[in-house]
Amino acid sequence: MVEPQFDRSDAGNLNSLEKESFFGQSRLFLGLVLFAIFALGLAVRLYDLTDPPLDFHPTRQLRSAIIARGMYYRDLPNAPAWQKERAREQLAGYGLIEPMVFETIVAKTYRLIGSDPVWVARIFASVFWLVGGLALYFMTRAMTNPDGGVIAVAYYLFLPFGIAASRSFQPDPLMVMFILLGLWAFYRWYRQPTWPAAILAGLLIGAAMFIKAVAVFWLLFPLAGLMLFSGDIKSRLRDPQVWVITVLSALPVVAYHIYGVYILRTLESQFEGRFFPQMWRDLGFYVRWFDWTSGLVGFVAIFVAVIGALLFPTLAGRAFGTGLWLGYFVYGMLFSYFVTTHSYYHLPLVPVIAISLAPVGALIFQPLLRLKPPLMVRAAVSGIFVLALLVDVYFVRVDMAQEDYRHEPAFWAEIGNILGRDSSAIALTQDYGNRLTFYGWITPRIWIPLGQQNYRKLKGKPAIEVQQWFAEKT
Repeated sequence: MVEPQFDRSDAGNLNSLEKESFFGQSRLFLGLVLFAIFALGLAVRLYDLTDPPLDFHPTRQLRSAIIARGMYYRDLPNAPAWQKERAREQLAGYGLIEPMVFETIVAKTYRLIGSDPVWVARIFASVFWLVGGLALYFMTRAMTNPDGGVIAVAYYLFLPFGIAASRSFQPDPLMVMFILLGLWAFYRWYRQPTWPAAILAGLLIGAAMFIKAVAVFWLLFPLAGLMLFSGDIKSRLRDPQVWVITVLSALPVVAYHIYGVYILRTLESQFEGRFFPQMWRDLGFYVRWFDWTSGLVGFVAIFVAVIGALLFPTLAGRAFGTGLWLGYFVYGMLFSYFVTTHSYYHLPLVPVIAISLAPVGALIFQPLLRLKPPLMVRAAVSGIFVLALLVDVYFVRVDMAQEDYRHEPAFWAEIGNILGRDSSAIALTQDYGNRLTFYGWITPRIWIPLGQQNYRKLKGKPAIEVQQWFAEKT
């Protein structure tokens, strides 16, 4: 059995940080702070619960909503025949991208409750995000101390971009949950390498990459860094537990891609138009990438987190933190077009920054331990901390209240009634016609928007001959 090899001075630093914890001096006090953080994190995500899923990347959310509804109506005995048939058609019209895990969970819930309120997905997505937050806390606490875990979770749960994205009906919140569970389980195995811990780590890492294959960037690099800088790498490569983790991690995603590419032959089209290395030569790409990212997660947070990744008290921890950022950089270079156009492509960056902030959080509270009286200081600082979170929640709530989409379903349903459910239509509408598809029960042909024409140009395809294209569509 291979035991992790810590540098003794680093281990001493880790133990010192554990003892010098502001929030960790009392289990009751720490528990109350964490309860307040997670309760607020859930509450803000469930606010305005029944508003239609048009607040964040509606094209992507409505895609999942249409798929889940199609699964539900396809097998619903008492549904009108036309509705069942239309649901099947719409479900079949969406090509295979990721495994439809989230959509299946929502469809099964529809069957359980006997109706199809799409806001069910918002509850699931929020819970996924909070479960990931628990894994984040336990991992960062183990890597630093309770203060580091509290700061990491506070950033993760209350970043406005994260709040909006983590409520959305798309695979990404579920993927982030499994990424964090996988990182936590692997770190747990790394500290105490047992067979149950190895199997759990392999299953959770495999689940993350099965949900979305791009999870590999957020897992491979940090875990490789942890392994390479934690002792004799040759001994680790001979450890059967390492190979069990590797096989369990890779097997689900490899099997799915073999099934999608070589058996169904529908997944291979998803690899087209993903990589644009010509953008690497454009300085403007890097400027747009940084500007876009800093607007989502905060320039100061990026700056502090990059430094924080180098402040982990162990060499392996610093390699782990550096690997997180290296994975993000490689990911951004490979998906250069999407990291400057699709904000949800940056969602896994939220836990990356949160993890990297943990060493900073473990250090900044230490001077407060010397202030007297300790109970009053702890109460005052915690009050200020929770008040800051409440202010953040208030402003997020205001933004949510200002964006009201409840009129949209009736509007698109009326268009569907006017056109007739068996009509043939070509449409230039929001979200590639998904609003008309979902709320109007009509599947239109789509007039190609300007952005899609620019995307074709980037892929090197010839410009569309409008008259010919219109004739083909109509």
